[in-house]
Amino acid sequence: MRKIGLIACCAAAALYGEVFTLGKVEVTQNVGGLQKSDANVAVINEEQMQKDNIKRLSQVAYSTPGVYVDKKGPRAEQNFYVRGFDARRTPLFIDGIPVYVPYDGNADFGRFTTFDLSRIDISKGSSSVLYGPNTMGGAINLITKKPSKELEGSLGYGFETGKNAKTYGNNVDFSIGTKQELFYAQAGGSYIEDAGQQMSRKFNQKVTGNEGGGRRDNSVQRDKKFNIKFGFTPNETDEYAVAYVNQKGEKEQPMYTGRYAAFSQKDRLWEWPQWDRQSIYFLSHTEFANSLYINTKAFADEFKNEMYDINALEDSKYKDTAYGFSLETGGNIGDKDTLKFATNYKRDKHSGYRVHYTGRFGTEPTVTFVDKTYSFALENTYKFSDFTRLILGVSYDVRDAVKAEDYIQFRGGGGGGGGGRNNPANYKLTSFDVGKKHAFNYQAAIKHSFDGEDELSLSFAKKTYFASMKDRYSEKFGRFFANPYLKPEIANHYEVGYQRNFGEALRLETAVFYSRVKDAIGSTSVTKFGQTRDMAVNVDRAYYKGFEIGASYFATRDLELGGNYTYMSAKYKENGKDALVYDLPKHKGFLYVDYKILPKFSVYASQELSSSLWSRLPTRAGHVDHKTAGFGVTNLKFTYKPTEALSFEAGVSNLFDKNYEYREGFPEEGRVFYSNVRYKF
Repeated sequence: MRKIGLIACCAAAALYGEVFTLGKVEVTQNVGGLQKSDANVAVINEEQMQKDNIKRLSQVAYSTPGVYVDKKGPRAEQNFYVRGFDARRTPLFIDGIPVYVPYDGNADFGRFTTFDLSRIDISKGSSSVLYGPNTMGGAINLITKKPSKELEGSLGYGFETGKNAKTYGNNVDFSIGTKQELFYAQAGGSYIEDAGQQMSRKFNQKVTGNEGGGRRDNSVQRDKKFNIKFGFTPNETDEYAVAYVNQKGEKEQPMYTGRYAAFSQKDRLWEWPQWDRQSIYFLSHTEFANSLYINTKAFADEFKNEMYDINALEDSKYKDTAYGFSLETGGNIGDKDTLKFATNYKRDKHSGYRVHYTGRFGTEPTVTFVDKTYSFALENTYKFSDFTRLILGVSYDVRDAVKAEDYIQFRGGGGGGGGGRNNPANYKLTSFDVGKKHAFNYQAAIKHSFDGEDELSLSFAKKTYFASMKDRYSEKFGRFFANPYLKPEIANHYEVGYQRNFGEALRLETAVFYSRVKDAIGSTSVTKFGQTRDMAVNVDRAYYKGFEIGASYFATRDLELGGNYTYMSAKYKENGKDALVYDLPKHKGFLYVDYKILPKFSVYASQELSSSLWSRLPTRAGHVDHKTAGFGVTNLKFTYKPTEALSFEAGVSNLFDKNYEYREGFPEEGRVFYSNVRYKF
C-alpha cells in the first residue's frame, strides 16, 4: 500500500510543481509518508489545502493537530494558537522571510491567501534557531511554488453562497511559469471576495439587538494578491532568486451580538478600507567544495493599514516598514557532523496618526517607533548512525529600541473641560526611554528510528519573546500606561514524539508536550497623573501540557480514513493567582473520509470538533467571563476529475447549519454551498 502512496505522492509533485527549496528553513524529509525533521513540524501541502478547501491561512487551524483557531472578534482578525502560543509568539514567515506587522507582531492570517503556496510548515515549540528571534512558541513558514516544466500554469475559479443571496463569494486565481536550463520565472495572482457572512438559521438574536440574522451586517472581506519570481540556476547546486509580492485587502468588522449589554465594545463598528502589504526579497544558495554552502536572504517589507471607526468618526492610519537580511553558512565538519551558523538583522519602523472628524482634536501628530533586532545562531547535527542523530542549537538575540514616541495624556481629569480626556491641551507628543534587551536561547533534540519505519523524538528548548512595540508603548485607548522596560518572556518546552508506519496501511503520529512560561506579560494597577490605569508588567506565568495523536488508514486502494485529536490542559498564573485560560478548548479533533467512488469521481467528508472554551469580555466595570459551548461542524465535498489536469468540485461547509462561536458574541458562518473548477497545464 505504501508503494501506491509513494506513486500518488510523486504524481502530485509532478502535477503541482516543485517546492521552492530556497524558502525552506526546517530540515524536513518525507520518508514512507512519515514527516521526519529536525523539529516537530506539521507540513500541509498544496493537495491537502485543496482537499480541505483552505483558501485563507487562518483555515489551516481547523484540521491541524495542536493548532487552535484564534478569532479576535472586536478586531475582525483571524489568527491561530500553536499549542497555546499566539501569533505574536509564533511568527509568520514567507519563504523564510519574516512578514509579521512590526507594531504588534500580528499578521491577520485571514488576509493571507493560499493559492500561490506549495506548502505550509508549522513548527511547534523547538523550531529551528535559524529562523531568528521571537519564535518562542514556534514558527509558521509559507513556502511558495517553483516551476518544474518548460511551461506550466493553472487557472482556478470558485463560487460560494449561503441561503441569503447577498452572502455570495467569488475567488479567481492563476499562475504561469517556466523552467529553463539556466533560469526560471513564475507569476501568479488571486482575488477573493466574501460579500457577506451567512448566519445560521439557528441563530437567536441576543439582548444587544445588533444583529437580526440572515446576512451578517458589516461582514465584507476582499483580498487580492500578485506575485512574480525570477530565478537563476547557473549549475546543479547554486540558485539565486528575487521575488515581489503585492497584497491589497479590505475588511469590515461585524458588531457584537452576544448576551452581555455591558460589554464595553458591543457598539464598536470598525472597518479597514486598507490592509495592504508589498514585499521584495532576494534569496540565494551557493555551494563550495567539501559540502560548504552559503545561503543569503535580503528583504524590504511595507504594510499600510487604515482603520475607520464609523461611530466615533475617527480614522487611524498606519505605515509599518521592515527591512533586513540574514546569512546562513554551514557544511560537514566530519563524516557524521554538520554545523550551521546564521545571523539575522531586522529593522522595524511604525508610523501612525489619528484623524478626528468631529470634536476639538482634529489630526493628531504622527508618532514613530523604531526597533532593530539582531540574532546569532549555531545549529549542529551529529549523526551517530543512519538511525540516530542529535541536534543542538543555541542563539543570542538583541532587540535595540532606537526610537519611541506617542501622543499621550500627561495630566488627568474627568470628561470634558480643562482637565478632561477630550481636551487636546492635556496631551503631548512624548518620547520614551529606549534601550537594549538581550536573550539567550538553547535547545536539544535526539531522533532515533528502530527499524527505518518509525522515528522517536525527544526534545527540549528554551525560547524567548521580546515585547512588541504595542506591548511596551500602547495606552490601549486610555486604559493602560506605557511600560518600555518590559523584559523578554521565557518559555521552556519539553516534548516526546513518535511516528510509525504499521505495515502498508496504517500511519500513526503522536506527541506529548509540556511548556512552562515565566515573565509572561500581564498587568497591574498603577496611579499616575491623577488617574488609575493598568500597566503591562512581567508578572504572569503559564503552563501548557497535553498530547496529540493523528492517524491515516488506507483501508483499500480507494478508501482513506483518518484524523487527529489534541488534548491540552492550560494554567495561567495572573499576579500569582490562578486565572482562567481564554480561547483554548481542552479537546480538539478532526476526522475525515476520502473515498474514490469511481476512477474519476470521489467524495470527501470531514468533521471538526471542539470542546467548550472561555471568553473574556471587558466591561466598563471590569470584565465578564463566559463559557462558550463546544460544537461539531460537518463538511462534505464531491470531486470529478475527467483528466489529471481538470477538476470540478461541489461541496457544502457546515452541512447541518450549526450556530457556534469561537468568541462569545461573534458567531461563525452557517451553511454555505460552494463550487470550484481548476485547470492545470
